[in-house]
Amino acid sequence: DDKKRKYIADKECRLTTLRLAEDSRIFYAHLQAGGRLRLHRTPSPLVSYRHRSGMSQSSNTPRKLLLKLRAKAWEDIVFHANTDGACSESPHTVNNTKWSCGFAIWGAGRDGKDFLKALSPACRSKVVCFVDVDQKKIEKIKWYDNPDLRLKRLPILHYSVLAKNKITDEAMFGRIDKKCGGDDFNVVSKNPAQTKATILVSKTKKNQTHDSINPNVLQQLPVVVCVAMYRTNGALESNVASIGRVEGKDLWHII
Repeated sequence: DDKKRKYIADKECRLTTLRLAEDSRIFYAHLQAGGRLRLHRTPSPLVSYRHRSGMSQSSNTPRKLLLKLRAKAWEDIVFHANTDGACSESPHTVNNTKWSCGFAIWGAGRDGKDFLKALSPACRSKVVCFVDVDQKKIEKIKWYDNPDLRLKRLPILHYSVLAKNKITDEAMFGRIDKKCGGDDFNVVSKNPAQTKATILVSKTKKNQTHDSINPNVLQQLPVVVCVAMYRTNGALESNVASIGRVEGKDLWHII
């Protein structure tokens, strides 16, 4: 798995892709250096870009490349950081006790899964679950299982299980309906009892004990949000705020 990851990383550093997302690369390098890179103001532009139709660097930059760069930057700067905020010398060492119980990924769709795949095996092993608002993912799909990643299957739970305090008597479900020209986000309410019970209660069958998760652990997990903001008429922002996390401390937006 490490060899495969290195091959992918080397492939992305070839000349055909190294020139892509150069602004993101230098920004992440600046952050990883603790913001110590010197930025100088000049009286006149040093470089001028000329845009030609069909030749835009932005339009030629793969979405997955941007996500992989973000995932690596988050892992290097946040996940592998020492308790004092400095980056660990070893990319395979987890120094912060913050991750002792793992973390959750908000969004069991394309971006959440791609973020998971972009992580190193050490970091990926700390993912406890996905959370979402899509009723189909939560009640019908229920699990994410990818044998190629050598993962234990990850449950897909309603986001309300992460809340430090009780949110409401009803669980809010929603789904982004994508269409040309814009997105519609529909919200429905439903009693959350059956959603929580299927995963959180203690199992009695011997071969199912690994499927239960302590609710107290869920309420303390750091959360990485892999859903785009400002596309749900404020629903996502309200839901994220309701779980009681602090951005930059135990909550991060990747998308």
